[in-house]
Amino acid sequence: MKILLIVDDSSLITMFASKMFKDEYNVITAKDGKEAIEAVRNNFDNEFVGMFLDLNMPNFNGFEVLEVFKNHNLFNKIPVCILTGDDTKDSIDKVFNYPIVDVLNKPFNEKEIRASLEKMILRK
Repeated sequence: MKILLIVDDSSLITMFASKMFKDEYNVITAKDGKEAIEAVRNNFDNEFVGMFLDLNMPNFNGFEVLEVFKNHNLFNKIPVCILTGDDTKDSIDKVFNYPIVDVLNKPFNEKEIRASLEKMILRK
């Protein structure tokens, strides 16, 4: 089963997305960027459908994860959709310096997250 990685320090968001996609994908959640990188490393030989990545997290934030992806050429292996409550122009411009698939502003609904997942699937 393909892996969907959900990285967010909000348990509400990870639970919502996990429940929504659990029948279709092996959903792995991480509460910060360090856990996300570890999950990628531990599952590297498996196929990822994509990653939903929060920008503002403790310890190791979404921008730091994006840098790791850039430095290790991981965007082709794992398409990324950004989840953020920070929709300032600077922040949005900064994320589009990376080859991400989409940006979902919080709060989002089931229709929006499914549409972003479709974009990630099409990117592969």
